[in-house]
Amino acid sequence: MLSPSLNRNRVRALVATAAMAFMAVAVPLRACCDDFWSCVGAVATGGLSCVVEDLINSVKAMVQNVEHLVSTLAQQAADVVNLAKSELNGAANDLRNLAAQAESDFNHAASMAQSLVDHERMPGAMVAKNLPGGLGMATPAPGAAARPGMAVAPGKGGATKAPGTPMTPQGMAMATTVGEMPVDPKDVLAALNRAKAAIDGLRPDVAGPLNSVRQFATTAEQQALAAASSAGNIAQSVLLSPLRTLGGMLTDLINHPQNIFDPSRIVDDAITSVTNQVIDTMNQVHDAVMTQAKGTLDMARQPMQDLLDRSAAAKKMADAMDKLQKRRNKAALDALDGLIPRAPLPASQLAVHVAGYTHPSGITALDRTMLQKGMLAPYNRLAASKLTARTMGTQLGARIKKPWQDFKRMQASTGKPVPEAKPKVDAEIERRFAGRTPQQAEAEKRAMLAEARTRFGNDPKTLQKVVELIEGHPRIRAFVGGPGPMPARVNQ
Repeated sequence: MLSPSLNRNRVRALVATAAMAFMAVAVPLRACCDDFWSCVGAVATGGLSCVVEDLINSVKAMVQNVEHLVSTLAQQAADVVNLAKSELNGAANDLRNLAAQAESDFNHAASMAQSLVDHERMPGAMVAKNLPGGLGMATPAPGAAARPGMAVAPGKGGATKAPGTPMTPQGMAMATTVGEMPVDPKDVLAALNRAKAAIDGLRPDVAGPLNSVRQFATTAEQQALAAASSAGNIAQSVLLSPLRTLGGMLTDLINHPQNIFDPSRIVDDAITSVTNQVIDTMNQVHDAVMTQAKGTLDMARQPMQDLLDRSAAAKKMADAMDKLQKRRNKAALDALDGLIPRAPLPASQLAVHVAGYTHPSGITALDRTMLQKGMLAPYNRLAASKLTARTMGTQLGARIKKPWQDFKRMQASTGKPVPEAKPKVDAEIERRFAGRTPQQAEAEKRAMLAEARTRFGNDPKTLQKVVELIEGHPRIRAFVGGPGPMPARVNQ
């Protein structure tokens, strides 16, 4: 199972990749008055044409982004489909791994229980002794060798007591508590057998949930795979038409800049509608892959919890068995006797009893919160997947919405004179008309007016002002021979 940090990194990488894949080449905003005619427009309109240029460029950027989204819509949907499918498969594998670990823990507990019982049945089984020197001292039974690492009670003068030497009354009095009193080996074996039987009795109740979890995981993967083949078509069926309609509206603004300061409310509503549709549609694509499969994985919650509870109970029982065989005292025996109910309980009730059981000898309650937290991890990644799909949809929508918001801010601008525009226009007019006869100057003026009608023909208001500027420019009038004083030459 991937760690939460690795999972988050993978999701972030997917979002970043999707964003980069959608990133269209934006139309750069041209600097106003970067050529003669833009300078003429700036002078004629008092800088308002510069605002118009920026607005047109902004709309062009939106058109490009809309067209790019249309052309890559299938890929954007495929990214969301792959995200949903990948995270669903990841959650299914996480559940399998969690179940496999619980099975392994149970098998280890059962094997440990069997080993403890087998050892206790050996002819040389240990006989517990509480001797001066502390808890845990013991001597082998008659004829049995000490196990490696076993503490053996010292005799008088530090000599080792012979195996099988009975405990003296003085030694018995050294026991600090009743719990440290040694117990009959037969009682130890009986308690171990009862605990082993309880663990073995859980095996069918572990195998059932284990198989259910695996089956639910496999079924969910198959459902996600089947749904993925058609989920990607949702985006095209829902979004292609409104995106193309929006692209047409924006293009109309470019072709009719006289409306650039007062676009129809329909365009604004279309932007909002398409942006919301993009987000909602990517959610729909994600849910189309995920919904049925997630429902199947949800059915694995209870068997997975049962499996974890029973595995943890088996481990706790085996640990208590191990403590009894090592300590061989009344406290350890009482602890195991209390842990294993005398009357058999159903698996679910036994697991609850074992989990909550405590004893002063060192048996503590299981932290079921940690068990539940571990079980929730696969399901948390499904919730994160849905959030990621929404983020991807939001980023796609922002490619349309943000430029439109910028456009509306620029709309509020009234424009301001461009200081460098008039000197550039005057210098260029001087260059174009210098040395011309009146007839040639008239022809140049007519050519300028014709070019102005071509360049500003789709913006009648700006065209009118440009024509007035050309017709009334004092240097042009002077070269053509019209009335009015001739001002001083520019740059002299």
